Amino acid sequence: MNDKIDLIIIGKFETVDYKGYSQLPIDRIDMYKDLVQLRTVYMDGGFHHFLDIFNKAKYGRYYEQSNYAEKREMYNIWNLPSLNPALAVSPMLNQGFNCKIINNLDSEFDILVEWAQTMEQPRIAISSTFLLSWTVIGKLIKKIRMEVNNATFIIGGAFINDQTAIKGVSTLEKPLRKYNISYAIHSYNSERDLLNLMQQIESNDFSDVNNLVYFKEDKFCSTKEQWNSPYINEKDIPPWNIIDLPKNNKTIQLRSSSGCTFKCSFCTYPVSSKGFHPAEMDYLKAQLDIIKEMNIENLIFIDDTPNFPTPRFISMLELLMRYNFRWYSFIRCQYINDDIARMMKESGCDGVYLGIESANDQILKNMKKAATGKKYMQGVEYLKRYDITTFAAFIIGFPGETSESIRSNIDFIKDSGIDYYSLKEFWYAPNAPISEKASKFGLEGFGNNWKHNTMTSQEASLVKMDVFNEINNCVYLDSDSGLWYLTYLRDQNYEWKTIEKAQKVIVEMLRLDNQNKHLQKKEILEEFTKIIHA
Repeated sequence: MNDKIDLIIIGKFETVDYKGYSQLPIDRIDMYKDLVQLRTVYMDGGFHHFLDIFNKAKYGRYYEQSNYAEKREMYNIWNLPSLNPALAVSPMLNQGFNCKIINNLDSEFDILVEWAQTMEQPRIAISSTFLLSWTVIGKLIKKIRMEVNNATFIIGGAFINDQTAIKGVSTLEKPLRKYNISYAIHSYNSERDLLNLMQQIESNDFSDVNNLVYFKEDKFCSTKEQWNSPYINEKDIPPWNIIDLPKNNKTIQLRSSSGCTFKCSFCTYPVSSKGFHPAEMDYLKAQLDIIKEMNIENLIFIDDTPNFPTPRFISMLELLMRYNFRWYSFIRCQYINDDIARMMKESGCDGVYLGIESANDQILKNMKKAATGKKYMQGVEYLKRYDITTFAAFIIGFPGETSESIRSNIDFIKDSGIDYYSLKEFWYAPNAPISEKASKFGLEGFGNNWKHNTMTSQEASLVKMDVFNEINNCVYLDSDSGLWYLTYLRDQNYEWKTIEKAQKVIVEMLRLDNQNKHLQKKEILEEFTKIIHA
């Protein structure tokens, strides 16, 4: 590997504008409550993520009040290393390139600047997996250019892929010019394309680089569009022992498959991934053999459906039994039985994310979930039998949603025994399969602004609050970070009982905020502090 740095890749940075929300007048919260309700806690004149309450209790300050070195030691969900930048650099590392990862820019900006200043021509790649708008991307680039004004930017990832899938490659020209981004890779599995770009970037000959847009003498150019098989189907193994990982975490995210065998009507993943692509168990074993020699205790499998097909999942569990990892994953619990739940526990499973979405059979049919409320209930029972912590996610307002189907969800949350749950309004993606039945359901709109025959997005937000207010025997989590939030706290050595007690207090804080009692938390914060220091 070269001593000089060839590329810096940015994995994540905070996309929720907590600072901006905090500057809004609290006495006018009705104008913006949809931005903050059930997602943040109001404390000390500002809105904060749940983990920032841990920071206040442990360190006496919030994340944004700290310098970069302090931030790296504090609680922040983005400090947990993600898979995408690790996969992106793997082919390049295996070919001898020296690639550095900025896992969380908000905690590591000083490191980025330090690295970039050692580079004659700083090349910085941005993963757009967690980004939802060009405005956020522009804000990131502006911040970097203030310190590294000669940087060349490369962008790729899920947001770029979605933009081209919906609007075509030409839609990239305007934002690339506006933010002075030199290259964009728009493929779904872009690791090989990035490697090819880096191999040809000095020559400026991109004829052999697929799925690339760039500027040549100010002319917008694009190369051949080509589907790429997932990197997990390649022979190269991610070299985990030389990939930059945060030093204060003991967790790695990885996958044993790409894509999904199911075709849920709200989900674009099977469309963009073009089917199900399982890796051989030898591919997973080779990674585990590397990881076991590192200071890693926890694994998060981000496979969309690791437990289907069942025979493959059993092989995976048998492999994991040879190691001593604690692991977490998404699970379709309708395919869980007693033997599989037992094997999960014996192989180190500590917690699972259940994409229940709805407990109502008609809505499940509309969603094409290949499940029933009864099968879900049975699956949860098996998982609880072996003391595997469960977090269940629900969608509010899917086409066909009624008060009856909402009642099914409430009853399931109350009666099933799940430990944690989340609620999120239906998000309408125009390239999702449900769009093919838009006329049947009277579905109109885009994203979080929609209506159909039985509900509107505004009504769904109100229903979400009604459900939250009724549930008292199950603990609420933020829908966007639930599994990672729990895993992160486990990574930071919190026991399940402590996590449950602490989150219950946070839920009480949310209830106070919902009642406009934003300033009445002194005593409850003291209670929270005692819990996490016990």
